[in-house]
Amino acid sequence: MKLSEQATGPYHSGGDRGPLQEYLDVVEQNSIAQQERFHYDLNGDFIIALESELFQPAHQVTLRNSRDGWTADIHGEYWRGRWFFCLNPEHYRQRIQAKFFVDGRPMDSPPLIINATPDITELYRETAFAFPEVTPLYTLPYDNLDVSNTKMQQELVPGNRDESIVYDVIIIGAGMGGGVLADALSDANIKTLVLETGSLLFQTHIDNLPGHTFNFGASQEHGVSQYINEPGTSSNLVNTVQMNLGGRSVFWEGLIPQMDDWELNHWPTRVRQYLTTHAGYVEAEKLVRKRRTLGPFQEFLIGELAKELTDHEVSDLPRALHQPNLDSTASQVTNVTQRSTGVFSTADLLLDSLTTDPFVGRDYLTVNLNHLVTEIETKNGAAIRVVCQDLAGNVKRRYSGKIFVIAAGSLESPRIALASGLSDPYGKIGVGLTDHPAFDHPWAVELDPASPFAAADNHAKILIRHQDGAAHPYSAELVVNPRYWDVRHSDDEVLELATESTDKTFATMKFLFDSPLNDKNYITYRGSGHKLHVFVEPNLSGLPYRAEVEGLRNRVFSFLQATFDPNKKMDYLYNGSVHHAGGSLRMSSDHTGVVDDNLKFEAYDNLYCCDVSVFPRIPTANPCLTLVALAQRLAAHLKSSP
Repeated sequence: MKLSEQATGPYHSGGDRGPLQEYLDVVEQNSIAQQERFHYDLNGDFIIALESELFQPAHQVTLRNSRDGWTADIHGEYWRGRWFFCLNPEHYRQRIQAKFFVDGRPMDSPPLIINATPDITELYRETAFAFPEVTPLYTLPYDNLDVSNTKMQQELVPGNRDESIVYDVIIIGAGMGGGVLADALSDANIKTLVLETGSLLFQTHIDNLPGHTFNFGASQEHGVSQYINEPGTSSNLVNTVQMNLGGRSVFWEGLIPQMDDWELNHWPTRVRQYLTTHAGYVEAEKLVRKRRTLGPFQEFLIGELAKELTDHEVSDLPRALHQPNLDSTASQVTNVTQRSTGVFSTADLLLDSLTTDPFVGRDYLTVNLNHLVTEIETKNGAAIRVVCQDLAGNVKRRYSGKIFVIAAGSLESPRIALASGLSDPYGKIGVGLTDHPAFDHPWAVELDPASPFAAADNHAKILIRHQDGAAHPYSAELVVNPRYWDVRHSDDEVLELATESTDKTFATMKFLFDSPLNDKNYITYRGSGHKLHVFVEPNLSGLPYRAEVEGLRNRVFSFLQATFDPNKKMDYLYNGSVHHAGGSLRMSSDHTGVVDDNLKFEAYDNLYCCDVSVFPRIPTANPCLTLVALAQRLAAHLKSSP
């Protein structure tokens, strides 16, 4: 079956499932796993697949061959019980020999004889070969987790394995919540340990690197799958998570809208007051370096749209993109005294502290990579230590602390809570995992060349919200010339190719809805070494607004003088994505959730959560800015605690 028949498009600001994952869906749906050879379309590559139960991550299975001289490793990806190795037939077009290597040691069987043919997969089973005895490693319930420990990683993030140290705060997870919290606490001379399952993949946000095509697929390429949808149900939660220094903040698009007032009405009063009255959002925007402007065309389009859509608020679609040499009111350049840090990520943030000596956080910050937390030990209503598997050292470790913060994401945080048997007085741990639904106009429409908004170099990212958001609970993202979304190339010829130099102007729109938590949704922990089971019911809460949002789309596209079919239905995306899903360790102000409005677990004196798990409702907005603000608020709370 050709993958193009099964393709799945992007889910709001998530990115797509990727060709390999689509292929695996085809395999699963058609029982092709029982065949020795099968065809599929994966960019013309030749694929070697090894089905293996013995050698899962953290083992490293590689492929070496006679063409490359038997010393060069071809690294694969581990998905659903198989290692996959992609070979370019142009390079391996002649008949070659190959062998699987496990942790650097070759199989004892005769080599494979390979003729690399485009769009062909050869499937092998480990039972067909003799492999050397290798040191047993901890069985991970994850596909595609990178547990490498490179020299660069050791130099930049040396960590500390001394289990006798008692830390002031131990944070589980180095993503948006955990990374911001760790930086704030260590800057305040609070001895902080961060435990991160993954490795150092990128030292910065990927959009700070050249190559938009690479960046678009990097999130999926380095995605980790740690759950399966509950078999036999309608659940179809999609996409993978990121486990690495910086978490998903290294890969996400950097959109940082605030929640609107009507959305905040669903949140605890003290949190709402912090975000608005006490300028929590403003401080969060400072940290993530909110972009100041996209220039005169964006300002012109915002002004003109605001005149047309008098019942809506039209504004810049804010992004965490550093523009240090622009003043705060216009696109005027100020004195050039610093260079841009680019798109914000907590990998940047933490590495800045870890590599700066002395007294700028480094002396009080320890980050241990490749440490998978398996349990939090508690006693008399308090957490006393974390138990974790040092994946690089292949040894169990225990770290003690005074305060503990779980910040591992909306799936991993409840996994830790469930695996630890944490007290759950209101039965909400792992309950309510929800994402917001969306309407997507899946293709770009072309503006009439005579339109006042048409020009090849015009670019705008605009946020549209109804003035009565409670009655119209959605936000719309309008992008003019989306080819400029993340363009950064050092080669002018590549830049010209990437931006498709043309006189044509295009526009796209998508609509995101807020959503209450669905208590029918759940996460089930099935024991060490097993994937989580997830059930997320299709979210139909946006469907009653189809006519309204398609009407607004028509108004906007007509105003832009675009060519489009006003009767064309928009795609309704209702299955959900892990990227914005939350609520699985919800907060409440009436002590009926998992954590209170200070993010402290109801049943424990010194255990907190700081990730999207705590959201009591899923906003229309990308959750990043709100999570950063919550992390800063928690840091202030912990710094003021006795």
